Amino acid sequence: MKIAIISVMLGLAVLFSINVVFDDAFATWRDSRNTVKISQVNEYANYVHFQPEWKSYPRNLIVDVTTTWEREVIPGEEEESDITKHGAKQRQNGLQYVNSKPVVAVQYDYRDCESQWFHYAKTGLDFLGYNLNFFEEDASIPNYAYSADSQKQKLQNGFAQFVPICTSKESTNYEYTVSVNDDTIGFDVYFVPSYVQQWYYFQYTENFEYYSDDGCYANNFQKFSGECSGVDKNGGLLIVLPDELSRPMTKISVNLVET
Repeated sequence: MKIAIISVMLGLAVLFSINVVFDDAFATWRDSRNTVKISQVNEYANYVHFQPEWKSYPRNLIVDVTTTWEREVIPGEEEESDITKHGAKQRQNGLQYVNSKPVVAVQYDYRDCESQWFHYAKTGLDFLGYNLNFFEEDASIPNYAYSADSQKQKLQNGFAQFVPICTSKESTNYEYTVSVNDDTIGFDVYFVPSYVQQWYYFQYTENFEYYSDDGCYANNFQKFSGECSGVDKNGGLLIVLPDELSRPMTKISVNLVET
């Protein structure tokens, strides 16, 4: 009986060793393959419809995002350009809670970083004009409509939107510009390590974390441009607005460029 047990144990040990060797060999082969970097652009828009619990009801918010980044691919396996990908299928409207208040969010497919596509509502001319206007004139415009102390007070009941980054790295650097088309309000923006910070910002402020280096955050601006280094691959921008939208459709424009 002891001999049988020993034989089984030896057999399992040999099998485990073979698996380890195979896994190591596969990992070495996988890591040894050369990769190339291709510049990729991803665009999408999030539409937010505020419900009656918000002061901003029945107004709406659109968060328009353009991300340019370097995608690492294996030669021959990269996705070829597909001019048919000019849009995305609309997902069903989803009820979400932000700061314990409901919004109806309409989002689009292809929000992941795998497929290169342009939002159907943008033509090539729109895209060119958008980028020219985005970086012209002042790179940053503070909010002069009210003070920084008032902003802190207003944001306690405000709305937040997380915008994820795209990267092939474990951590990366990003240049970014955020602007709002409503000159009666300002926004706060933070590079944060993960989506959960959107929840922590309102519910567990003592746990809220963000990248605190210069350029990684800004308070009470109507337009802000900065650069942030060492951002985790799961990170992104957290944009916070007061619940005081004055336009039927307020637009937040976000341009992210990996460096």
